[in-house]
Amino acid sequence: MLVCMLGDGSTTSVTTDISIPANTTIAINGPVFIGSDTKASGGVSATLTLGAGVRVFGASSTGTATATDDYIVISRGSQIEAIGTASNPIRLTARAAINDEEVGSNLITATSTALWGGLVINGYAPINACDSGTATGGSADCEKSGEGASGFFGGDDANDNSGTLQYLTVEYAGARLTNEDELNGIAFQGVGSGTTVDHIQVHNNLDDGIEWFGGTVNVKYLAVSGAGDDSVDWTDGWTGRLQYVAVRSNNPSSSDPRGIEADNLNGANAATPFSDPKIANFTMVGSTGNQQSILLRRGTRATIINGVTTGYGSGIDIDDTQTFTNFGDGSLVLQSIALDNGVNFEADGDGVPAFAAASNVRAVNNSLSNEFFPGSVELGIPVSTALSADSFFTATPYIGAFSAAETPSSNWASFTTPGTFFDIDEAACPSGTSQNGTLDGKKLCEIDGSEAITNDLHLTDGDQLVYELVGPVFIGVDRGPDPAAPLAGSASATLTIDAGVTIVGEGNDDYLVVTRGSKILSNGTAAAPVVFTAKGDIDGTAPIDADTKGLWGGVVINGRAPINACEDGTAIGGSVDCEKSGEGSSGLFGGGTSNDDSGQLFYTRVQYAGVRLTNEDELNGVAFQGVGSGTEVDFVQVYNNLDDCYEFFGGTVNVKHVLSTGCGDDQFDWTDGWVGSAQYIIASGGRSSATGGMSSDPNGFEGDNLNGANSATPVSTPRISNFTLIAGGDPAEQIGAKLRRGMAGTVANGIVLGWAQFGLDVDDTQTIANTDAGTADASAAGALVIRSLFLSDNGADLANEAAEPTFTAANDFALGDPITMSGFAFRAGRPGVVPGANENAVPVFDVTGIGSLEPTTYIGAVADADDTWFLGWSIDQTGALTSAN
Repeated sequence: MLVCMLGDGSTTSVTTDISIPANTTIAINGPVFIGSDTKASGGVSATLTLGAGVRVFGASSTGTATATDDYIVISRGSQIEAIGTASNPIRLTARAAINDEEVGSNLITATSTALWGGLVINGYAPINACDSGTATGGSADCEKSGEGASGFFGGDDANDNSGTLQYLTVEYAGARLTNEDELNGIAFQGVGSGTTVDHIQVHNNLDDGIEWFGGTVNVKYLAVSGAGDDSVDWTDGWTGRLQYVAVRSNNPSSSDPRGIEADNLNGANAATPFSDPKIANFTMVGSTGNQQSILLRRGTRATIINGVTTGYGSGIDIDDTQTFTNFGDGSLVLQSIALDNGVNFEADGDGVPAFAAASNVRAVNNSLSNEFFPGSVELGIPVSTALSADSFFTATPYIGAFSAAETPSSNWASFTTPGTFFDIDEAACPSGTSQNGTLDGKKLCEIDGSEAITNDLHLTDGDQLVYELVGPVFIGVDRGPDPAAPLAGSASATLTIDAGVTIVGEGNDDYLVVTRGSKILSNGTAAAPVVFTAKGDIDGTAPIDADTKGLWGGVVINGRAPINACEDGTAIGGSVDCEKSGEGSSGLFGGGTSNDDSGQLFYTRVQYAGVRLTNEDELNGVAFQGVGSGTEVDFVQVYNNLDDCYEFFGGTVNVKHVLSTGCGDDQFDWTDGWVGSAQYIIASGGRSSATGGMSSDPNGFEGDNLNGANSATPVSTPRISNFTLIAGGDPAEQIGAKLRRGMAGTVANGIVLGWAQFGLDVDDTQTIANTDAGTADASAAGALVIRSLFLSDNGADLANEAAEPTFTAANDFALGDPITMSGFAFRAGRPGVVPGANENAVPVFDVTGIGSLEPTTYIGAVADADDTWFLGWSIDQTGALTSAN
């Protein structure tokens, strides 16, 4: 390897232009100044040009010893032209890294830092920190001496041009010369907006990744990994712009590391020009040892939008009177930010800012895939347009640094040092699982159910790994009904499942249980759903046809929300003492916490599952047992379950965009006091076959309060709107919507087609009384409001049994009109799910203010042919993936 040397160990000034050809390796020895400050008498400008693939390292270091006196300074009036490419970036790195590459040594570790100095750029742009007490901030006389004896910076030229940085990585640098004098990976000191900066990385810097000291420079596509202190830091009046920022803070070493540390000016919080950067599209992933993800203090202003932070000790912290004043008067703006940190809104002596709901600054359970790519949670947060008038910013339909279409192997940060952000090497089974051969060309990672999972478990790399449930797998050990008094010996754990991951079970004893106090975060996306399926479906050992059912167990979620079925006869329904044992020996559920949070299910399929252990003990596709409203369920399909697709045993959980297809019993079932909301439901009935039969009484909806105690409280009071129930064509299917055993609530805006016995049947004295009350007063307590239904092609649209409720014209039923449904059908030969003229003629019931339902202008689960929420991530009755095109 031929290495050129620049510098002689002492401070070196390069006063003529110097150009380093592409793919050259050059060592710097001592502080190397490009040019000399042109404001000073005799100052000289120069340009340092670095070609693509150039490597620069500190010469003073041998191996892993520090070389913090080796650094580069671009003086005021001089320039750096460092233009790499995505496939051949420029690297400012450590001698140890070069040695590792050239001779195969192993000097660099995951925590290597401070092996050389870093890069400092000085410019003439305005600052507010003037060394002269008589100078005015932002004027030509306002200048400051830079860190590391790097010379003066600052002036009055906002458009100053210090050159170009493109596809550049600065790694293993940094120095803390004193507590107040530190070298950052890159220091932009009074750098102007004429400077071009995009696609840059700072990796494993001892101090900050990047610090802006005033100036106006703009940056696009910034990656900071492994910073010892702050990843992004500004002070002294920076007013630039920044878009697309990825931060991985996995190597903190200072006493106060942060994602963003933002100041105006320490000791003069109202100094002008104010720090007022504009920032959009950031994803910051912290780790143990980090403090705030965003600390805004010392009078800074800013507009910070469309971001995600996770894994930090806290989320947003606003400090100091002037900063709070800025927040109050609108000069400090935060919008559309998802926060998933230890404490999301820092409660310190300065108080907690009040974010209006319209700001969309939210505490969430993140659904990021591979740590950085947005999932349903992030994609569900409205995008702020606060910077749409600024031509620097590219409009995006997503928050965070990356789009959902980007992947670890294809994204804007692909130029970064391998392994620092996205490890695309051969994946290994994660901790908590063990490899046992392969399945479908992927490593098979077993999840052993012989003992409960008491540590967080993260299932990732669905393109290389597949996971198997071995026995009943319990996530956590039941924490009990009261979160304030966890049971002795209990343990909470979180199961996180990345988009595109597949989990299999082989037999009836293979199923998943999420215990009270634990969580499941199933983070599928429309492009890459999470799939629970049978092992035999993957390896071809099971006979699979359009009606195969019952090849493995299913998914059970236990929560602490109220129920009315108390095993203890002295307990009061809805109280913390009212709990019940779940089916399949899945443990206890219930409690007194309505907003209990068991996690989230997004774009998730559960297929070929279900077990009938006895006539009264059956595993459903997904069993929501006392699950609370803090749990999020959106875009879920249960396909060909032997028993019910879904069953809600009490609780308060709300669901949206759910598909029930081909199940052997009820497609959608509730009991035990469920009081949640459900909207946009498609149920396509099942059929018997040699590989999976039907129950004796399969229905579309089967809704109960409590068998044997119809008036038990809390009464099952679901709020249901926009459903389409289409029978599968098996004569064993009975009723489209069977409502009984004392339930109340709202069942509205539905389409019920082709059920062998009845379209709608309301049974039992208490239920009928609730229904008749509901026709008179839709707001009556305990009322069962049934409105705006299209019923056709059923054995009888309305049950003709002796006792039935009174339905009038006010119910807005259409009975017996010919079906005009069209579009996609989940089962061949059955009606499509897109309503036609007859269905659209039914008046729509306004559900405004009812539970969490959204008002619509149509009945049924689908608005029209352009409404394709159910396609692209689901499967049809043949098991084939549906197409959204």
